[in-house]
Amino acid sequence: MTAERRADLAYLVAVLAGVAFVLLLGPLDRRLEMAHTNDFSGFWSGGSALLHGVDPYDGATYLPFTHAAGVKIPDANVYDYFPWVALAMVPLALIPLEVAGWIWMLVSMAAAALALRALLRHYLPGDASAHGALGLALFVGQPGFHGLVLGQWGLLLMSGLAATVLALRAGHAMRAAASSLLFLAKPQVLLIASIGLAYGVLRERVFRSWLLYAAALVTGIAVVSTLLVPSWIAAWTGDIPGRRLGRSAVLTSALGQLIGPDGRVLALVLIAAAVVVVAVRFRSGSDASLAAWTALSSAGALYSWSADYELLFVPIVVAAGVLMRRPRATATR
Repeated sequence: MTAERRADLAYLVAVLAGVAFVLLLGPLDRRLEMAHTNDFSGFWSGGSALLHGVDPYDGATYLPFTHAAGVKIPDANVYDYFPWVALAMVPLALIPLEVAGWIWMLVSMAAAALALRALLRHYLPGDASAHGALGLALFVGQPGFHGLVLGQWGLLLMSGLAATVLALRAGHAMRAAASSLLFLAKPQVLLIASIGLAYGVLRERVFRSWLLYAAALVTGIAVVSTLLVPSWIAAWTGDIPGRRLGRSAVLTSALGQLIGPDGRVLALVLIAAAVVVVAVRFRSGSDASLAAWTALSSAGALYSWSADYELLFVPIVVAAGVLMRRPRATATR
């Protein structure tokens, strides 16, 4: 048996063990119990509100709608997410929440398993131990099963980031731009990663093309979404940032609670220093650069919870690939 076959087998066994954990040891039961109160029901409610002629950014009508629909009651006055998320949820809102939740979970798990496998085969080909360990961690690790229980975005965001990195490495700028549209679901956790990808334009032509395509697609989506749901800007910016930036599992919140307002300033200084000292030292567009920027994206997010840490699979695999090729990692690919 070749090393590649052994690695694929190790990955398959590990992922199946993770699936068994989800199905048999509690996460699935808990997810089913929370079908009408988990985070996915909140995402879904935005699309459902639009279908029922309710403005998700009008608290006077949206909050009563969530009560009537039997979904998660938001801790804000308006829909928590951007209008393009609500519009993207419209197809799922055409079917019952329970069925939509199953589709969301299965698609998330399948996309994550395929994306991580592709990433491992590209950067760590034939490494059975890495394939097995990371394949098991995908669903058994706390971010993975916690994200599944809550119906969160972490698995899909990791899939989008992995697909973007692999498409850029293959020279497919348009494909990379399409997959990076998933970043729009939670841009705050992928802001630094996006800056790191844009940093690649200094050296790599494919990054320049990606930036043009992605900018055009993002602008189009933002404009169309705002035309369809014009009320979102004032309502969302007036309510959500103040609620979300105060407390979450990120450095700014941690130091803010420990030290006070000065702690938040210190956190921002540390994040900026990490970018200058760590990320910028690698050649733009290199694998080492991508690993640094994508890792810092999670560390430097302004709002994030543990389910979003699935994103760390990408810098872990990319960095491991760099170190396996050159024990003393440099900025070369």
